[in-house]
Amino acid sequence: MSNSNKQLDLFHGVVLTTEQEQEIATWVENQAKRAVNNQEECNAVLRLLEEAGFEYGKDFKTTFKVFEVTSKREFGYSYNNTNYEHEVTYMNAVGGVSLITNCIHEGKIIKRNASVDRDGDKLMCTTVTDQYRYYKPSSLLTRLKGYNVRKVSELSRNKAEKIAVGKIIAKYKKLYPKAVVCSSTDYYRGSYTSFPIIKVKFESGSEVSFTLGYSGELDKERFHKKFDVISESADELLERFNNQPSK
Repeated sequence: MSNSNKQLDLFHGVVLTTEQEQEIATWVENQAKRAVNNQEECNAVLRLLEEAGFEYGKDFKTTFKVFEVTSKREFGYSYNNTNYEHEVTYMNAVGGVSLITNCIHEGKIIKRNASVDRDGDKLMCTTVTDQYRYYKPSSLLTRLKGYNVRKVSELSRNKAEKIAVGKIIAKYKKLYPKAVVCSSTDYYRGSYTSFPIIKVKFESGSEVSFTLGYSGELDKERFHKKFDVISESADELLERFNNQPSK
């Protein structure tokens, strides 16, 4: 490497080639452009939220900030052994805009941030919507409020269900002291949505499960499923049905 292709960086005390200096300068310039673009995007999202009636601190918040950083960065490429480290000062942009959502955690409502993205004059926040699509800001605000209300209702129902499950378990433990009575969950057909059930497991291996009652009467359980270790042939089943007393 000829001396004409090297320049001494007096501040860092290292020798950089002209190409390396250009690479670093380009990277620093791109970081500055990125910070400006991110700031403009953040401002655009904030403007849409505020115009739609979102309240800062209640419905949304921003953690976006731009600041100057001085640190060692790696440049070049490792595959051809041209990589090198150099201390550089540049503008860094971090954070973004988030909607403030309700979340159930350990039996209570806590606040969590949900990221929001923009496409033109529409916004998307998949945490509070059923579909991966962009909505008008006013529609998104309606969905955010509805989502937060549903989470409060869900917590209230969870607490009521827990009390009802405890009552039903106590009931069947008293009726069948030798059986194992416990709570469990099942899933709606074709869905990942779960619901509580109570299982009564007998010493024989047979088992009966119940779901909770309807709203307002959750502790009035309903039959859900059964498992009988004794299997019957069709003829045996017909004979048993035939011998059942008439109504």
